[in-house]
Amino acid sequence: MKITFLTIAVGGAMFVLSSCDLFTTRPTEPPLDSGSPWIYPIQVSQVFDNMAQAVIELNSDHYIRCFFTPDDSAALFLFIPNPAVAGWPIAGDWGYNEELQTVEYLFSQMTPEMPGFLAFQTESELEYGNQDSVWITKTYTLVLPVNDPTLPQEVRGRCDFYLAKNSTGYWAIYRWEDLENLEGYASWTDLKAGLY
Repeated sequence: MKITFLTIAVGGAMFVLSSCDLFTTRPTEPPLDSGSPWIYPIQVSQVFDNMAQAVIELNSDHYIRCFFTPDDSAALFLFIPNPAVAGWPIAGDWGYNEELQTVEYLFSQMTPEMPGFLAFQTESELEYGNQDSVWITKTYTLVLPVNDPTLPQEVRGRCDFYLAKNSTGYWAIYRWEDLENLEGYASWTDLKAGLY
């Protein structure tokens, strides 16, 4: 009986000694990949960062979040085409729904292995109102490795963007005027006309 008790005592002691790290804290595991690095735009520049990132990711949801939605009480999104482009496909306003339709088609024409590339350069920036609105003139370069041979592979131009804070308090674009193409390239207006 004593041998059995001694065996149990020694076995229990060995178990306790061998598992002394049972109560220590494990190292922290890295967080799960949450997907896109979407930035809630508390600064105007972050809107354009989000647009560029959405093109790389082919993420139409993140792209369209850069614009005022039809449900937003603060403003409505409006795109004004480059007047030099012939064959503009619609007579009415180009708004949120047209922008969403065309970007979804555009992204469907590219692959994750060959995404697009979008870069902006600021030419001028003017705050107005109570520093709650911004007018920015930017040049853009948009590279498009698309499958559709009728679409341009690269567009370059100059635009005016008008931004304000939407009803959630983040910056968004409410007016986009495509002014001209650059260096003989097609403009964003040409691209949208081909996508519509």
